[in-house]
Amino acid sequence: MENKMKKIILMATAVLMLSSLALGQGSRMGTASSTQIQVVQGARYLSGGGAAANAVGMDAVYWNPAGLALSENGVDAIFSNRQYIAEIDNNFFGVSVDFIGMKMGVSVRTFNIGDIDETTVFQPDGTGQVFTPNFSILGATASKRLSDNTSVGINANFIRESFGRVAASGMAFDLGVQYKSLAGMEGLDAGFVLRNFGQPVKYDGEGLGVAATAVDGDRPVEYYKIDAAAYDLPFAFDMGLSYNIAGANLGFTYTSNYYTTDEIKFKASYDVGLVAVAVGFQQSSVAKDQDVMGQDTQKIDAVESSWYVNPSDGVSFGASLNLSQFTGMNMVLDYAMLPMADFDANQVIALRIGF
Repeated sequence: MENKMKKIILMATAVLMLSSLALGQGSRMGTASSTQIQVVQGARYLSGGGAAANAVGMDAVYWNPAGLALSENGVDAIFSNRQYIAEIDNNFFGVSVDFIGMKMGVSVRTFNIGDIDETTVFQPDGTGQVFTPNFSILGATASKRLSDNTSVGINANFIRESFGRVAASGMAFDLGVQYKSLAGMEGLDAGFVLRNFGQPVKYDGEGLGVAATAVDGDRPVEYYKIDAAAYDLPFAFDMGLSYNIAGANLGFTYTSNYYTTDEIKFKASYDVGLVAVAVGFQQSSVAKDQDVMGQDTQKIDAVESSWYVNPSDGVSFGASLNLSQFTGMNMVLDYAMLPMADFDANQVIALRIGF
């Protein structure tokens, strides 16, 4: 029965890989909704090199839900804060417990954008009003170890966005699998994640109502509601490899994105017990031109490709401090510095607790 289940999972993984790579070849730059769901959470895995394969515990909720099942703790919790671009404050909190033979977790991501002055076409200098955008993601995770070497997991993320008198909401799902000791090689792990699939998201609300007045003034004012367009979620597929030996780890991830350029990510870390240090690197593929039907026509020359630069590309650094011997419980403090192109590098601090 176990061997049959493994074969089914391997076949499903192969199908997902091929279909996702095919979809990724038709990249539709800048047309996805709810892209805040792509903002990296936590600090432990930097930009994500190898995280699809080796993420464990509540960190795995973002990278690969299959990794949640591999935690040895009965309860895991994480809180992280990221100073994102334009002074946006991004917080992430999550907790998981053992439940009927699997791991179950809940998580919350919030983005504190602050107040924004309202402007209109006719009042470009401001109307005197302000509005406060609210972006949040509430997630539920289920993860199960199928064998000593195989685990699977799923995320269900409820997305909520609002500003002014308009709002949008939707559901995004992640499906992941992790394999330990791939091909019988101790320390070699692999992971595959289908990310952010679900129904398109569209805005609605009173703010889409407009008053139409006849030019000649012979007819009364009529009110109409604009039907906002619906946009797909930022679908992506991650394939990761990780190799551990004597406290050192090397990780690699290839991300096939449907709505932006593809990414390759590397990470190297070394853990001496009390302290761990890490360095990562991310590079995106060259953007492509598109015709009006959304099909790729040609690659943009290197000189012309500067119209789009993935702000997350570049070198990242991180460190972890194991506080267990000082606190008497499983507690780790993580720090990461992530590149952000023309903006200041993002500082991320995370606290992980397990017992």
